[in-house]
Amino acid sequence: MFSLPLKESVQLKPLRSGHARELLQLIESSRHTLGPWMPWTQQLRALEDAEEFIGNAARLYADNDAVTAGLWERERLAGVIGFHEINWRSRSTQIGYWLGESFEGRGLMSLASRALIDYAFIELGLHRIEIRCATNNKRSRGIPERLGFLLEGVLRQAEKLDDGYADHAVYGMLAEEWGAKRPLF
Repeated sequence: MFSLPLKESVQLKPLRSGHARELLQLIESSRHTLGPWMPWTQQLRALEDAEEFIGNAARLYADNDAVTAGLWERERLAGVIGFHEINWRSRSTQIGYWLGESFEGRGLMSLASRALIDYAFIELGLHRIEIRCATNNKRSRGIPERLGFLLEGVLRQAEKLDDGYADHAVYGMLAEEWGAKRPLF
């Protein structure tokens, strides 16, 4: 199963059923910062919900349809990142990510995103990656911007949030661009 060391004491590795409690605790401790952008946090409130999420992620990975990994720092779950769905015909995917509040501001998600992008282009042979973020979510938008993704447009009212609809900024990167732009942090 998918596992990538990023730097000393930081790695991406699959979530397993034994991680459900830690996943739920991380979401609980960050619900007030995640919730405005990620309505799914309202449905993930019980240990069974976390176990179901992890089981579904494992099934999608086994079917070669998606990749979901925990971002671990010093053996503590810091966040989750992955490919929502891999379109093998078009050789494209979309990256999604979130980070626990106590892990923000240290470059962990940029590091994890860069590694996952390398994996997509080099190991999986994908051609295109998208990252979509709510236009008002400056922290989330900072990831593709730091990584050199091109802002391709804005999808109006693309997602229903608790307080209305959010526009999504759509960022894209092609494999040949990544080779030339790949940041070295």
